[in-house]
This record gives sequence, C-alpha cells and structure tokens, in this order.
Amino acid sequence: MDLIDFRRDMLETVRARAESSNDFNRAGFVDEVGERLSEAEEFIDFEACRFEGVSGKKKLKIDGYSFDEADNSLALLVANFTNEDIMPAFNASDASKAFGMLRAFLEEALRGNLTDGSLEESVPAYGLASDLIGWHGKVTKYRFYLASDAQFKTKAKDWPEESIAGTPTEFHIWDINRFHTAHVSATGRDELVVEFSEFGDQGLPCLMAAPSGGDYQAYLCMIPGTVLAGIYDRYGSRLLEGNVRSFLSTRGKVNAKIQQTIRNQPEMFFAFNNGIAATAEDVALEQTPSGTRIVSATNLQIVNGGQTTASLAMAGRGTAGKKDGADLSKVMVQMKLSVLPPEKAGDLIPEIARYANSQNKVSDADFFANHPYHIRLEEFSRRLFASPAGGVQHGTHWFYERARGQYVNEQAKLSGAQKRQFELQNPKAQLLTKTDVAKLENTWRGMPNKVSMGAQKNFLLFADSIAKSWADDEKQFNEDYFRNLIALAILFRHTESLVKRQDWYQGGYRANIVTYTLSKLHDMVAEQALGKQIDLRAIWDRQSVPPPLADQITVIAKRVFEMLTDPNRPKDNVTEWAKMQACWDQIKSSEIRLSSAFLASLQDLRVVRDAAKKAKEIQKTDNGIATQVAVLEVPGSKWAHMRAWAEANKLLTPTQSDLLQLASKIPFKLPTEKQCTLIWQLHEKMIDEGYVN
Repeated sequence: MDLIDFRRDMLETVRARAESSNDFNRAGFVDEVGERLSEAEEFIDFEACRFEGVSGKKKLKIDGYSFDEADNSLALLVANFTNEDIMPAFNASDASKAFGMLRAFLEEALRGNLTDGSLEESVPAYGLASDLIGWHGKVTKYRFYLASDAQFKTKAKDWPEESIAGTPTEFHIWDINRFHTAHVSATGRDELVVEFSEFGDQGLPCLMAAPSGGDYQAYLCMIPGTVLAGIYDRYGSRLLEGNVRSFLSTRGKVNAKIQQTIRNQPEMFFAFNNGIAATAEDVALEQTPSGTRIVSATNLQIVNGGQTTASLAMAGRGTAGKKDGADLSKVMVQMKLSVLPPEKAGDLIPEIARYANSQNKVSDADFFANHPYHIRLEEFSRRLFASPAGGVQHGTHWFYERARGQYVNEQAKLSGAQKRQFELQNPKAQLLTKTDVAKLENTWRGMPNKVSMGAQKNFLLFADSIAKSWADDEKQFNEDYFRNLIALAILFRHTESLVKRQDWYQGGYRANIVTYTLSKLHDMVAEQALGKQIDLRAIWDRQSVPPPLADQITVIAKRVFEMLTDPNRPKDNVTEWAKMQACWDQIKSSEIRLSSAFLASLQDLRVVRDAAKKAKEIQKTDNGIATQVAVLEVPGSKWAHMRAWAEANKLLTPTQSDLLQLASKIPFKLPTEKQCTLIWQLHEKMIDEGYVN
C-alpha cells in the first residue's frame, strides 16, 4: 500500500470511527493515532484527554497521555489533524508551535496553575493536571509526541532532548510518512537501532552460537551493566517484548535480591543472575584482535530479563534528587541474542519469549494473541451475515481483525469493483479488534474498573479468563456466542452515541461512563429480574437497540456520570478514580430501579439456556468436521514421516502407532471421525514434543 492509499484509508477509518460513536473527526483521529502508537509500542494504555486553553499569555494544548509503569516514563500527545483529502504538509515552525503548547500545559500544571480553580474540577484536564503534580517526582522522562495526518517537510523524526522541571524530555514527530513506514514494516513498529558505542563501549564481545546463514543466527554476549542500564534509560520499555513489558508493568519491577547484589557484590552479578535473552532483526559485527564484537543491533527486544534490566537502570539512576545511584562498573550481564529476519520476527519473537519465560511467572495468558479463540472468531466473522440495517438492502459482516491490518490487507489484491463489494459487505464501522472484544466481555462480566485501566491491561485480564474457559469447554465459543458478542458491540456503540447526545454530558470520560453504565445495567437485571436476561439475540437480529433498553441506559448513564464526577470522590482525576475497585463498589451498590417497559422486554433464562445447549451441540459437530478435513488434507507420506520420527523417539503406544499407520494410507484408506480426532490429537502432541512438519 503506497502512502496516498494509506492516508486515504486512515482518514476513512477516522471518519467511520467518529461516526460510529457520534463524535468529532478530530476525536476519532486522536483515538486512532493513540491506538496505532500503542500497536507500535510507543504507548501503553493511551488515555485521550483533549484540552485547549490559555493561562496568562500562554496557549495550552493536549490531546492525550500514557504513563508507562515499566520504565516510569510519561508520554504526552498533541495532534495536528487537517482532515484534508489532498496531502497537506507542515514544517518545523508548526511543530515547534505545537510542542510549545504541549510544554506550556505541562509546565502550568506542574506549577499548580491549572488546579487553583481556573479549571472546572469535572473536566479531564483538571484531573490530569492534578496527577501530573503527583507523578512528577517519579517520572524518569517526559516523551512529547506530535501526531499528524500531514507530511513533515524535513526528514528528522525526532528533536534533541531538553529538560522540563529537571526531568529529561524528548520529542517525537509522527507524521503520515512515519505512520505509513510503521504500517508496512514486518513488525508494525518504528525501527530502533541501538549503537552500543554510544553507551561507552566499543561493541559487545560475543561468540556465535548458531551457524550463520539461513533464517536464524544466535550469539552469546557479555554486556556491561552500565551499557544495559544506559540503553534502557535511553529507549525505556520499547526495548521490552510486548508480553514481557506488560508483565513488568503489572507485577512491579523492583527485585530486592537483584538490588542487593548490585550494591553489595557487583562483581558477583554474573554468577548470581541468569542474564537476559534478546532478539534483533539484524546486527553489525566487527572483527577485533580480541575477537568478534556486536557494534549495533536493529530492533533489539528483550524477551526475558526485563526485571534485571529495569532493576539495573533503577539502581544506577538512584532516588530522584539524590546522589545515591549504584556503581554499575563492575556489573557484567550475560545475554543470549537471537537474530531473526523481519518477516519472521512478528511470529517468532512471541514464541521465543514464551519459551524463554517458561520458568518464570509470565503466564500463557500473556501470549494469548495467537490463541485458537481468535481464529474461531475470525472464521465466524467472515461467514455469518448480519441482517440488513439502516436502509441497506443486503446483509453485512462484522469484520473481526485478529491481527492489525487484516481489513486493509484483504483488499490489497482486489480490483476497484471487488473492493467496493468488499466494503459493502464489510463496512468499516463494523470492524472489531481483540481489545474491543476484551472491553465488551469484561464490561458484561462486571469489571468496568478493569476496563478503565486501559486496553492492554484489560486485554491481559480477559486473556487469562478466556484461556481458562476455552480449556474447560471450547464448545461454548460457538455461533451464538459470536452473535451475542456482536450484540454487545452494538449496545456499546449505541451507548456511546446516547451519552454524547445528553445535555448533562460535558465532554470527557465517555469511555468510563459507557463501561460503568453497561456493567451496572447487567448487574441490575441480575438483581431485580430473577430468571430474566437482556435479549441479545434480538439486538443481533435487528442490528439495533430497542427503545425500552435505550431509555433505561439513558437513566443509568446519567447516574453513573454524577457518581464518577462527584466532587467528594477520593481522587481528583476521574479517569484514575474509575480504575479503582472502590469506584465500582460504590456505583454497583447505588439504588436505580428498572422501568416496567424495560422489564417487559427481557427474555426468559430457560430460553437462553436451551439455545446455548443447542449451539454447543452444533459446535461439536462443526469441530468434528473441521478435524476430519484437517487430517485428510495432510498427505499420507507426511503421516508416515511423523510416525517414523515418533517411533525413533519412543513416543508412541502400540495403539497410537496403529493410528498413524492408518493415517499414512490416506487417501487410499480413510479414518473415521473418531479416529481423525485421535490422530489430530497425536499431531498436536508430536508438535509439542519437537516434531517439525
């Protein structure tokens, strides 16, 4: 996809996003770039916070923020959105002006000039300004981002670092070119090149651990503690593989034993610590009289040892305002570095991270992105048509994007007419992502405070729950489940639109209001309408929300808004208050009565259970058919090869050997459905044991 097509698609996405939530295009742009920068691992759990104002003679502007608990850096975003169909441009003067307004907002907030009564306490900017004061003491770095749908006229990506209130501050410009580059890259991230010489070392001594050539190279390296800490201070949690990053930010990064060794026995660090495992897409080598050295690494990612790395950086940095940083000059760290080609990095890095962390507390849920749950939802979304809605005369799909970019990539090879047909059947407004699903599910399960923690943290929680439910009974994730999930999406988006239209809505906190409103609604039905349930199938059939339900949502949403923004709330920042269990407990216990009209629209639970039982049986049949197809698609010669390998490794019982012997005769002899199930189970077992097709 070239730059022009990419920008056109991005603008269409922004406009569809804004339309589906009844919001301004600029708001849709901020949400979109926040999501894209999160996908590129620049942000973690982005929060929109749009504000423009004046303090004294200074113009202030901010569009959102992201606090990264893995490295205690704070990203602040300002947007330059033109919404022009023809490619616009901006220059260094425009960028300087935008950064100046963002800087003014931060400085005025830190001086207390935004929390002195000049802003209404109910507006998001007041809560953020209050938190900025509290966060400042632990922030290691401010990262300013300017995001734009226009082209930046110079080639510079970033500006030189400065300092704000004594804290290092870096500036990043993401124009449409940079977003496009990240999109077309194999990993979806902006390229990161680590030059080891910039950190006081002339490269890392290494030994080649795997032969060069092919798709994989491996090195055993020694990296000084000062260098590792310096790299982490420079690049922060961008160095950490996504799952490890989430693990570090949610479990805490201070390891007392590591800190103790650094300060008391630094020369023993190598002996006491297991070191780190890392990946890169390319390395530059240099031959020296003392041996081979790695002088640079492209897209370096730490897949195991994030806690070691963060602890070294923290110890070397010391306490803010004090000169108590540890001496890291005697610390040496062992590193296993795997070098992978970019086109395979996206698939292999999570797998390497999984195995590298198999001894640690990182759970399988942290690696949920490739779970068969997603594959099944994707299959349903391509096959099941929703009823025509909004005057349209044909059915449509709710397109589930299992991996970012699928919606665009599936159109890449289509002709103009085919693309128009695709867009008619798969409207962009009906696009659904993994984090959308996590938000819908955890809202309906009564966890709005977890949803409010942000997309990535909420997704990890959701992943853990779904992975366990799938293991218990995967047949529950059937066509009816998918239809109900889409009904929740319709309900969620309709609530977003309802809130936007209310006269009490002042802007801001809409995401929190919506998730709390629907969680409260679900809880109220369970408490006040025993044996009844909201008819999600009716919402799927109509592709709309019935009036009694919409009226009930409006009543609940107003009460939720009042409680979220109550002047007596324990935290000034409403967004942070919404993340607390105490907030949900308070809203959950509040007294709101269901209307008689809404109660009359509810469905009998017995009908729901009967439908669920039938859907499970259908899914069981579908699974059997799918397994038979999978077994029969593998040539008999490959089954024979697997059998020989398994026999050589003494992994088969006589019965299992007979099953693979039967499979090796395909297509001249066909196994039964039950035999196919057992054969496919053997296939999965042999793969786990190390068999390679």
